[in-house]
Amino acid sequence: MSLPPATELTHGQYTGWNCVWCDTRLTTGAVSAGKARGSSGAHNLDTEVYACPDCATARNLDSRPRR
Repeated sequence: MSLPPATELTHGQYTGWNCVWCDTRLTTGAVSAGKARGSSGAHNLDTEVYACPDCATARNLDSRPRR
């Protein structure tokens, strides 16, 4: 499943406080989901987003660094 555009994220999702998919507050076990891309005019809004353990498992995201 692809990431939503940065312009459609809530403040919590955009800042990395909440899961990018279910908007649950992230406390422990968050997994990097990648970069949500977006722009507003000339401004780049790309941001690193994170998933809760349940959403990460459902989307086969791995918390281990890639080699």
